[in-house]
This record gives sequence, C-alpha cells and structure tokens, in this order.
Amino acid sequence: MGVWSFLRQFMYTKFVIVCDDDVNARDWNDVIWAITTRMDPARDTVLVENTPIDYLDFASPVSGLGSKMGLDATNKWPGETQREWGRPIVKDPEVTARIDAIWDELAIFK
Repeated sequence: MGVWSFLRQFMYTKFVIVCDDDVNARDWNDVIWAITTRMDPARDTVLVENTPIDYLDFASPVSGLGSKMGLDATNKWPGETQREWGRPIVKDPEVTARIDAIWDELAIFK
C-alpha cells in the first residue's frame, strides 16, 4: 500500500502492479507473465475502498472517493507460501548453440 504514497500524484492511480526487477515493467507480455505465474488472486490482491481519487473519475460511486487495486506479482518469500517457489528457467547458451546448429543441419525451417 505504500506505493500509492510514494509520489503525491500516485494517489490518483487506481491500479498498481508490483513486479520484481527481472520483469520489464514496460513490456506488457512480461507483466502478464508475472501476474499469471507469481500471483494467487486471494493472497496477492489488495482492495482499498473509500479512498481519495481524481474527481474526474466517473467510475466511482461518489465524487472524489473510490476504490483502488494493488497486485503483488513478485516472487514469494518462504514465509508467504508453503510451496517451493520457482525462478525463471534460463537456457544454457552452449546447449542453445548446439540445438541451433542441429536445426540448421536439418534445414527444417528453410
């Protein structure tokens, strides 16, 4: 919840998605990947009601007051889950080069 108070202008932001530094926040595919692989909706969603919002937000039930949603799409620490939490699998460059060479030899994609 502290994200909304980081900068004064953030108080007008209705949705916040928090990701780890291995996720490119400017790439929607990366963000959606983090949401779908690192989030449990019940555990990792925060809803805040009756909070100040932009008075030009016509979706709110009352002028100047509305709701906000925070999504925690970060890797979980041991205390946050009972499951063994995964990290992204990184391809071994040597194996990738060998496989690419085999594909080139087979000329399947040419």
